[in-house]
Amino acid sequence: MTAISAAPETGAALPAYTAQVDIVSIQSQVVYGYVGNNAAMPVFRRAGLRAIAVPTVLLSNTPHYPTLHGGAVPLDWFEGLLKGLDERGVTKVARAVVCGYLGQPGQADLLAQWLPALRAARPDVRVHIDPVMGDRNDGLYVNEGLVAQYRSLLVPLADGMTPNHFELELLAGRALSTMEEVVVAARELIALGPQWIVVTSAAPMAAAPGTLQLAVVTRDNVSVVTHPEIAIPPSVHGTGDVFMASVTAKLLTGQDLPEAVREAAALVTATLVRTRELAWEELAVDD
Repeated sequence: MTAISAAPETGAALPAYTAQVDIVSIQSQVVYGYVGNNAAMPVFRRAGLRAIAVPTVLLSNTPHYPTLHGGAVPLDWFEGLLKGLDERGVTKVARAVVCGYLGQPGQADLLAQWLPALRAARPDVRVHIDPVMGDRNDGLYVNEGLVAQYRSLLVPLADGMTPNHFELELLAGRALSTMEEVVVAARELIALGPQWIVVTSAAPMAAAPGTLQLAVVTRDNVSVVTHPEIAIPPSVHGTGDVFMASVTAKLLTGQDLPEAVREAAALVTATLVRTRELAWEELAVDD
């Protein structure tokens, strides 16, 4: 029998390949709480997917608390983080890019340069964008310049998007009152490039009491998913981040869009129920 050494000879080179990465998640990051990457990464892990978190802001907590520390990732840092993904070969293996909250308009400019280069090299990569700009309770909570940048720069680069009703109104440039108007506005965005738009809290004034609606819109089809509205403290945010992460995970694991949306809505509902049971001021995201 020939003995096999348990270790390579000193100085011998071992083959090394880029680590498996399924998703590049570009969103906010907080020390305390569950929004942005903090909310999305556990969802990806539970689905058996490997994700890399790229922060757009580094904050002590969300701005909804009396105190706040940290800020937006500087533009030269942000540009370097994206460049590093290319240099390490991550963009050659990643299957999807998820973009969420942006800390400043310059980050949208950098993404509008980086994403087309990624798309040219990897036509099969999926780009999912959640245009996080505000909601009907808090209004607009990002720099106003980002609204126009999402519309002109980032919408055409997305395969799919998950705006809430308020954000769809911002992108459409008008108020939307009915589900029919929501569908028309979503298809205006689809005409610019995306294959699908899922509108969360769609047409809230037309929803039955105690329920919320999701509008799943493609060029040829529309479906509406209804789920319960769960009362939570006003400090709880991040449901949209969990939803986008879940939709992305379900699509990458082979589900079709309507089923992915239904299961993502069920996950958000269960997470909110758990948050209410624990009486937490932050979303109870299970790892």
